[in-house]
Amino acid sequence: MTTPSIDDLPTASAALAVLLEQENRLLEALDLAAAAALLPAKQGAASTFLRAQSRTQSSGGIAPAGRAAMTGLAARLRTLAAENRRLLERGLAAQGRVIAVIARAVRAHPATAPRYGASGALAGPRTPAPLAISARM
Repeated sequence: MTTPSIDDLPTASAALAVLLEQENRLLEALDLAAAAALLPAKQGAASTFLRAQSRTQSSGGIAPAGRAAMTGLAARLRTLAAENRRLLERGLAAQGRVIAVIARAVRAHPATAPRYGASGALAGPRTPAPLAISARM
């Protein structure tokens, strides 16, 4: 009997489920920055899962003894993925609403909105743009 590797389908499935659960908790709390920081780990877990799934299919599928456990893991992953999608869409919508509020506020008060200069510091009062007048008599 061989020791399961991370590319073993049940192990890869469980690892992906753990990451989805973690990301879903962060998204539920609207901690979008922390959720985004999980992206590289989530991509790695998804790649490992797909590799393991491909290897399992090319080697004849899941042994009958492991099918019940994999059926449960597959259902868990489907549920977590659906919840992840819902939470991601909610987070993006919330982020869009915040940006829209800021944009409306800046449009409503363009002259009083603070401006930043090239150094990153608040810029001084706006001066009128240069104007040249030429007249011939």
